[in-house]
Amino acid sequence: MTLTNFPSEHHRRLNILAGAWDTSITMIEADGTEGGTSQASDIYAWMPNGHFLVHDVDAMMGDQHVQSTEIFGVNRASGEFFSRSYDPDGSTNDFVSKIEDLSYTITGKVQRFTGHFGDDGRMLQGEWRQLQEDDWRPFVRIVLKKRS
Repeated sequence: MTLTNFPSEHHRRLNILAGAWDTSITMIEADGTEGGTSQASDIYAWMPNGHFLVHDVDAMMGDQHVQSTEIFGVNRASGEFFSRSYDPDGSTNDFVSKIEDLSYTITGKVQRFTGHFGDDGRMLQGEWRQLQEDDWRPFVRIVLKKRS
């Protein structure tokens, strides 16, 4: 769903994600070298009320087919976004994220993402880190290219 009227300016900033994306995922090995690459499709669509953005993921991670859904909302007071992902194993993860200019950060209890959009907003690249013991270690690099 395409929106033209947004409930707030914060919703308008989140709209950079709306659309269909082709995603390349590169695993990062324990020694920091790049491992295998997988492909995914990410679709972000506004719910009819325009207050929530739904993110559907369809990925092949090696030989494993992974599908999940994430729902974003907006904290109008702070300008941050909150989300909950619903994962194929039945688990959920909660995140807080920010989009400032072309920078995009996501913070969760055990995962973090730091990325940047291209100047035209049609590419996003960045790195996910995962908490292992007391250390945040990179585990995947992603590149998303917007189809529509």
